[in-house]
Amino acid sequence: MLIAAPTALLVVVGLALAGGGGDGGGSKDVAGGSTSTTAAAGADVTSGPGGETGSATSGPSGAGGAGGVAGGSGAGASATTGPGGALGGPGTIAFASRRFGTPGVFIVTDEGMGEKRLTEAQGEYFTPVWSPDGKRIAFASRRVDNTDVYVVNADGSNEKRLTSFAGNDFDPAWSPDGKRIAFTRQTNTAKPATDVYALDAGGGGERALASSGDDEFGPVWSPDGTRIAYTRVTGAEAAIWVTGPDGSGARAFVTPPGQNLSPTWSPDGTRLAFVSNRAGNADILVVGADGLGAKALTSDPGEDLSPAWSPDGRRLAYISTRNADRDVRIVDADGRNDHAVAANRSEEATPVWSPDSARIAFVSDRDGTRQIWFVTPEGLSLRPLTNGPGPDFDPRWRPS
Repeated sequence: MLIAAPTALLVVVGLALAGGGGDGGGSKDVAGGSTSTTAAAGADVTSGPGGETGSATSGPSGAGGAGGVAGGSGAGASATTGPGGALGGPGTIAFASRRFGTPGVFIVTDEGMGEKRLTEAQGEYFTPVWSPDGKRIAFASRRVDNTDVYVVNADGSNEKRLTSFAGNDFDPAWSPDGKRIAFTRQTNTAKPATDVYALDAGGGGERALASSGDDEFGPVWSPDGTRIAYTRVTGAEAAIWVTGPDGSGARAFVTPPGQNLSPTWSPDGTRLAFVSNRAGNADILVVGADGLGAKALTSDPGEDLSPAWSPDGRRLAYISTRNADRDVRIVDADGRNDHAVAANRSEEATPVWSPDSARIAFVSDRDGTRQIWFVTPEGLSLRPLTNGPGPDFDPRWRPS
């Protein structure tokens, strides 16, 4: 599905807010996804507000599609050392899976070894995100008839449910100091609406940060923790807003024309990348920390989605549909050296960088089932990290 007009983009947002997306990827491809990893707006075409790809069918924050095939792997193998270290070290990747019988949040080394399931309850799982210290993982899970935000230790112990709203809570995003978690809340009404909330990482202290009556979703913290960017949809347009961590000082940051989605801060907090169709189709743009001087990094006829900064701030990975499928591409932060690193007659999604900027994990169905893969920025060492029955999605690298 190509997005060529503002109306089409908002159709995707509508699907997402109604519960689209999920079984395949992250972070952030068209309206609805960041996260980004992960952020809401800007995930894959089939993304929910949680930013993870999949079929736009059931469940917010990406709960789409039917679960995998029988025989999923459970808590697995021995912790084997990869380049980032042992399972649980900096080279560990968390991901969500819908494996039949064993859905949940999993971790695996960046060598594809030591896979372990951290959660036990049956249900749908989305957007696992590491705490800044790498000791806990927040995620969204739908277990009965609504979705809530949970946290679990990186070894699978002490799982705790943080929200118990009658509607749906998803898209968790840790504050840089690890003390608060922002998230998106979808009201359970005849016409569901979404707002941005935050609470203490241990539970309690819940408060609304953005609840204007428009749809607001996909919160992402600035690196210094002083601002939260999110998407606000008004009629046929979408803008990026920022607010203080307590909900004060909310203001429009990137405004129409067109739809402006999928905000993601640069590692040093001086720039914000986002997706916009102001030129007629979805491109990746960057803007200064003051919201001024927007510059397009891509301008091809395809749809460019899911921007993800490298930790060194030099490049962005993204998803592009310019070749009639969905490929992983990289572009320098100044718009130069745009090139594909994972191109195939398949669907790729959710690129996320390793802490050392040396590798990119992403979701691909090139082997027939959505699995987690990785590749170098030069397009080398392409290989799968997971090989279970899938589908696997929403990869997130543990912080270094």
